[in-house]
Amino acid sequence: MAKKKFTDPLDIEIVEVQRRFVDVMENVRLETISPEMKRHYLAVMKSLTEKLAMPSKPLSEILGEMMTEAGPMIFQAMQR
Repeated sequence: MAKKKFTDPLDIEIVEVQRRFVDVMENVRLETISPEMKRHYLAVMKSLTEKLAMPSKPLSEILGEMMTEAGPMIFQAMQR
């Protein structure tokens, strides 16, 4: 798949932050995460990616659903 060339500065910044996120996860963080946390993280990321792939679904709806799904995991992780 060809990469899109964005011209809007905000779009460009979003793409750059996403690339940085992937780089940090691959080269810094992933090795430090427990297997249990990796499973939770993977479940959240899969769900988010599936929802984002539906162009007709509003981002506000996706965020609400993700808070419902990921919220309990976040609170549990904060209590450790």
